[in-house]
Amino acid sequence: MNPFDYVKAINNKKEVEHKREYNPFLTNVSLSYTLDTVLFANEMNLYPNLPPECQYDFLYGSIRKGNRYSPWYKDTKHPHLETIQKYYNCNRQRAQEALQVLTQDQIRDIISSMDTGGQ
Repeated sequence: MNPFDYVKAINNKKEVEHKREYNPFLTNVSLSYTLDTVLFANEMNLYPNLPPECQYDFLYGSIRKGNRYSPWYKDTKHPHLETIQKYYNCNRQRAQEALQVLTQDQIRDIISSMDTGGQ
């Protein structure tokens, strides 16, 4: 059984047999994407040492039945992020901050100065 089957079971109120394979982290992340379940996921984050079976039972009993779908968050990477990191010799976060203030002309100048030619 994959981790998202447990989320489906909680949302659709279908009982699961094998709660030992339940992954609280992935379930809490998945439930945190919808407004009506985010507080339940946060409540489980407050008790990380609670056995997984107890966490599942709490979520199963507390969350009302409903169809919930939200796309999984994916970090979108700027196409020139690595070039900016190399140019300024900084980490990813600083490069993202720099990209927010740099103009397109400045980015083009940086790209052309970093171009070494060849492959």
